[in-house]
Amino acid sequence: MLGLFGCTHALPRAAWAGGLALAMALPAGAQTPAPAQAATAQAPSALQRWHVRYELAQDGRATMTQELHNQVLQAGALEELKTYSIGFSNGIQQGQVLEAYTLKQDGRRIDVPANNFQTQTSDGHQGGKPFFSDRTRITVVFPDLAVGDTVAVKYRIEDKEAIFPGAFSMVHSFSPFMVHADSRITVRAPKGLPLRFEAHGLEEQPAVEEGESTEREWRYRNPQPRTWSEADEGVWRLEETPVLLASTFADYAAIARAYGERALPKAEPTERVRTLAQSIVGTVQEPRERARLLYEWVSTHITYGGNCIGVGAVVPRDTGTVLGNRMGDCKDHATLLQALLAAAGVRSEQVLVNAGDTYDLPGLPVVSSVNHVINYLPDWQMYVDATAKQIPFGHLPANAYAKPVVHVGSDDPLRRIPAGAAAQSVQRVHTTLRVAANGSASGRLRVEFEGTQAARMRDYMRDLQADAQRDFVRKLLGRSGYKGKGEVDRGDLSEALLLSDRYAFELSFDIDNFLQSGAQGAFVLAPVVDLPLSVVRLAVGDFTPPQRRVRCYGYDSEERYDITLEPGVQFTRLPEAFESRHATLDYRGSYQRTAQGVQVLRSLHDHTPQGLCETGYMRDWIAQAQPIARSLQGQIFYRLQAPTAVAKKGSGNKPAARKGNSKKSDKKQQKRKPGKRK
Repeated sequence: MLGLFGCTHALPRAAWAGGLALAMALPAGAQTPAPAQAATAQAPSALQRWHVRYELAQDGRATMTQELHNQVLQAGALEELKTYSIGFSNGIQQGQVLEAYTLKQDGRRIDVPANNFQTQTSDGHQGGKPFFSDRTRITVVFPDLAVGDTVAVKYRIEDKEAIFPGAFSMVHSFSPFMVHADSRITVRAPKGLPLRFEAHGLEEQPAVEEGESTEREWRYRNPQPRTWSEADEGVWRLEETPVLLASTFADYAAIARAYGERALPKAEPTERVRTLAQSIVGTVQEPRERARLLYEWVSTHITYGGNCIGVGAVVPRDTGTVLGNRMGDCKDHATLLQALLAAAGVRSEQVLVNAGDTYDLPGLPVVSSVNHVINYLPDWQMYVDATAKQIPFGHLPANAYAKPVVHVGSDDPLRRIPAGAAAQSVQRVHTTLRVAANGSASGRLRVEFEGTQAARMRDYMRDLQADAQRDFVRKLLGRSGYKGKGEVDRGDLSEALLLSDRYAFELSFDIDNFLQSGAQGAFVLAPVVDLPLSVVRLAVGDFTPPQRRVRCYGYDSEERYDITLEPGVQFTRLPEAFESRHATLDYRGSYQRTAQGVQVLRSLHDHTPQGLCETGYMRDWIAQAQPIARSLQGQIFYRLQAPTAVAKKGSGNKPAARKGNSKKSDKKQQKRKPGKRK
């Protein structure tokens, strides 16, 4: 019933109830806590009954019983509701389906026959223990299900051992986007158990005392589900959704202590760890460089493998096991890295953080709100996540910045990861382009990356097979609406630079249809291939002001175009130069004629910190971005000479009439607002 660190396991299907015991908060972006169909005129299903009951023991063990009745309202829900699954750990739990049946619209009850159950177990080999998971999954298939019918299931999962001895913690959420006719959650606990509750949007019932136990109950009804709208996009706060939290932990420091009691002893360097650390750092003496080498070794040599075996969900494996298999989950990565750093004389701490979209810890401390483990290097006030791949040293995954964290083994455990610096994400593009009188073009593009994009792009290029390399440029051009071909120079892909935050590659290309509007027309200038941080993306951005906080980031993007115009090609009008300097956005764009053709220079510096942006900040950002977007939408007008005129000048190029609007290829650029994560 607790949040699990690095353990991915089967739980009851979310579409049934629209909320799970381990759910923390509604996710950001277009994801909803209910099926996408909930936004239609009629909900696809109605949860007529959802009764959840927890029976707690003094030592933290829990017995959970759930009963669900879900009515099919639309044919589109049949496939989703046809089956239902439960999962539990064999090592510390036991589970069973108590009853399951289809309730027909005419009142008939059809019990699920014995041969409509599927049980999947996780076992080792020849009596040995499994490596990843000891979980059992039981799936029920409901018979004769049609629109109007109701599927019903009741099951129980009982703890044989508390995952944290003497402690209990859970979060149970209800989706406001689903029909709830009769949903309730009941908790019965010994009076001596220091259990506290936090509830939002629920109707609390009077407490009932019986002997040495106290029973508490909360109810939720939602006959008219909320319809998803643009106002719902963004990062939700915990209190905005119906939810119940329960916990025996006094504070987040207590959660850190409970985890650290079994994790930190495993971070003590063994002789094997000391030998490995020395082989990695070699003669390097500078502490930060030693830390970088060790981080990169763990990140690139230890692959991810979950640990869902009993209490292994919250206790790391021994470092010897992780090294022997070159595999582990997040707490295994963090524990091994801490041990290696200690062996090299570098201080570090393990840190608990939320792996999803929770940016506010609830007032009541619950384990599921800090369900991921990373490391902190106090000498440089640096957080690192060795579990996340293709992340250079000194950087973090985008969704980690600005989150609250709990430091394990620290006197000051509750802190927040600072927002990431905007200048750490950089893209520079230099395009040389020769445009012919028949509307074709040839040239070369060089792009340089700094930051996490550098490591990701290098990793992608390293994995690019020979046949894929041959088609790489052609496919990239095709995504931008061009018909052409070319070659790619993948740059320096050496092993030593695998996690470097600097990378560059080049493309040569020949495009048949660069100018696509015939003998005369106009186009918006953009890189010939789609790149992640292109300046022109701002021209097609979504400027709808968000109603909630959003994940955001800044970056620096610079572009230079050196365009040569062959005889028979004229650029008759160029966009006006534009400059906009503000605290958040700084843009400069110029279009200059040269002896050979045209030179275009653009630079965009978005100073938005990487992390979480409030609505007021985004409104200011939009106000600054819109004038820049209008400038970037400015078109270059061109004219191609008639075939006879070109022939008289001795040109061998024949103009080709092109159909279509020059704006079409530009519109294919992926819509993405800088400063707002999708």
